[in-house]
Amino acid sequence: MVKPRLILSFLIFLAGWAQAASYVVQIEGTIDNPLAAYVEDALVRAEREGASGVVLWIDTPGGRVDAAMRISDAVLQTPLPTLAVVKNAFSAGALIALSAEQVAMLPGSEIGAALPIVVTPVTEPTAADRKFISALKGKFRAVAEARGRPVELAEAMVDPEIEVEGLAGKGEPLTLTAAKAVELGVADFEAASLRDALERAGFAAETVLLDVPTRIEVARFLTSMYVAPILLALGLLGLIVEFFTPGFGVPGLLGLLALALYFAGGVLTGMSGVLEVTLFLAGIALLLVEMFLIPGFGVAGIAGFVAIGASIYLTFGDQALMVGAIAVVTGAVGLVLVFRYLPRTRAAHALVLEGAIGEQAPPRERLEPLEGAIGTAITDLRPAGTARFGQRKVDVVSDGEFVPKGSTVRVILVEGARVVVRKEEG
Repeated sequence: MVKPRLILSFLIFLAGWAQAASYVVQIEGTIDNPLAAYVEDALVRAEREGASGVVLWIDTPGGRVDAAMRISDAVLQTPLPTLAVVKNAFSAGALIALSAEQVAMLPGSEIGAALPIVVTPVTEPTAADRKFISALKGKFRAVAEARGRPVELAEAMVDPEIEVEGLAGKGEPLTLTAAKAVELGVADFEAASLRDALERAGFAAETVLLDVPTRIEVARFLTSMYVAPILLALGLLGLIVEFFTPGFGVPGLLGLLALALYFAGGVLTGMSGVLEVTLFLAGIALLLVEMFLIPGFGVAGIAGFVAIGASIYLTFGDQALMVGAIAVVTGAVGLVLVFRYLPRTRAAHALVLEGAIGEQAPPRERLEPLEGAIGTAITDLRPAGTARFGQRKVDVVSDGEFVPKGSTVRVILVEGARVVVRKEEG
């Protein structure tokens, strides 16, 4: 015989479940890893707080494939009922929508066009190679099978080689209107509004909107396609300028701040961890070794660039090429502008460049007699700087090592206007 207390507990449980709210997760704008982190956290919170179901409000043109896969996996794994309410679900957004147990299409909405695109700064966007398309098509197929949706139509959203009679010709990925998506079983029903979608899906009418946290908004800005490479370029540029000026001042501080912001976005959302930061710092260290300790350019310099490139790739995945290219172009332009124009400006005298500018040598006399001469470095040689030989101040460059101000130096080579010195020991 069932005890009255058990019956009462069960009824209280049912009443509490019936009053539980539907939690609304916003998937808007470009899909990126910070957004994926927000969705993962939101699903955990919804389960922890006893939500009756999770609604994915989707309005996106697409974005990063790896981020979309993270979101898709999280939606598939949550034990809560899930409903995708689609305003627009293009590209990676289509994968997320198909991952929900139910899909509702709003008026004028579309879903599909998931052909992966490669974007570079010097060419028009092009379709990814067949290997990548095949991998993404496999993911769409697996999701469609898991949710009982038409597998061929899901694959056709990714692969333009799949022809769907009357809907998509060969060479174009499948895109479906709201009505067609419902008719073909890709979506479950059309809804006039979010409230209508909740009612038709059998979800609780009361909703809790899970706003995107400030840290995620900040991370999305810092890791965006154009902000991140500019921060990277400014950080490296600031350190380069610092290396060629005496002391440590504004350029170095600005460079460190830019690099801190560059990594902050990734760290906030798990894009960057100890490995990525370590690789980047190791790359910088190797480049410094190459610049100041080892003449020429060899293994250390190459390894430095490889380490920095690996850090960028692990952080940005399929967008790493674009990020790296923008950073290189921005950094190159910045170097030209800094070394050509900054020393001439009044603002330069407020920076640490003042010492270097003030110690520049006067117009050169003939330099050949200097070979073998011994003098004193009157600025740090990083490796360029200024040294005094008797009453003459001469612009010099060390033979590769860093020479601190005040060191005794000997001229070992004079080639035209280039004077190479070496630190004298003892």
